[in-house]
Amino acid sequence: MYITDYFRRIDDAISNCPAIICKEVLFEQRTKHIGFIRGTLTFRDGSELYFKEFVDTEVGITKYKYGYHYQKDNKLVFRYDNHPYPTKKELPTQHKHISTEGNIHPASTPNIEDVLREILFCLP
Repeated sequence: MYITDYFRRIDDAISNCPAIICKEVLFEQRTKHIGFIRGTLTFRDGSELYFKEFVDTEVGITKYKYGYHYQKDNKLVFRYDNHPYPTKKELPTQHKHISTEGNIHPASTPNIEDVLREILFCLP
């Protein structure tokens, strides 16, 4: 898959989410298979998703770096990322923070559709 096809998939998922009232998304193509995406989505209740992906689509979809930070009233609701923690060596690289910085659990790498579904479940 070309990175432009992946960009289109991300944009379609965002455009098809009825709870999003504002979106700012930047797509940067680095090669025909590698790209960087970052954005901010605002939902109908004022909550926000800040996200980034550094992706290679040459063989499947490899996310070298990702983060999906969802917050409401400037407080963390959840965050998925693959940033390693030097003080928590037992923690897998892919993990999820829930509500507070210290509440971290192993998690598989989500895609934007998974994250948007989880946010829709959180909305009033």
